[in-house]
Amino acid sequence: MTLNILERDGYDKTTFAQIAREAKTSRSVLYRRWDTVFELVHDAIAQQNMQHNWDTVVIDTGSLRGDLIAIGEFFQSHGSHMNDEFIHAAATEFSLGSPTARRIMMQAYRSDLALVNGFVSHAIQRDELQHTPSERVRLLLFEILRYHGILIHELVSQDVVAIVDEIILPAFFAGGRDVK
Repeated sequence: MTLNILERDGYDKTTFAQIAREAKTSRSVLYRRWDTVFELVHDAIAQQNMQHNWDTVVIDTGSLRGDLIAIGEFFQSHGSHMNDEFIHAAATEFSLGSPTARRIMMQAYRSDLALVNGFVSHAIQRDELQHTPSERVRLLLFEILRYHGILIHELVSQDVVAIVDEIILPAFFAGGRDVK
């Protein structure tokens, strides 16, 4: 319901009143659960994307490069289904320092780190890495892909490969905390 309104009317016209009217409920029911329309829309998008639960994604291609490319392609194809209107609203919320926006970004960082930490562990076991890259480096692929998704919109598989080969892998191999 919420996402239909968002798609049809845009973020600025997605209100508690409009959602309540179309859902045949009262605004007070919505206010009990969500403080802002931004939170409600985010939760609706998250619910829609539940089939792509990052915590259950298992990728093991046999190489760090392959794993990073595979997760980059997965992220690019499954993590970019947000309405442009909502992306602009989210950017505004982030720039204003919204607590909700900070919470959402921290959840994303935790999920991203959980995924990439598995790749790092496998790479260390396979002797591809001699150290654990910094958290900043481990988050870099996701941050670049988010940047492309928000500002550029067009990202193809070859771009993911180039980003991994030219930026991410050199950063992973450049330094970090020794594991031995």
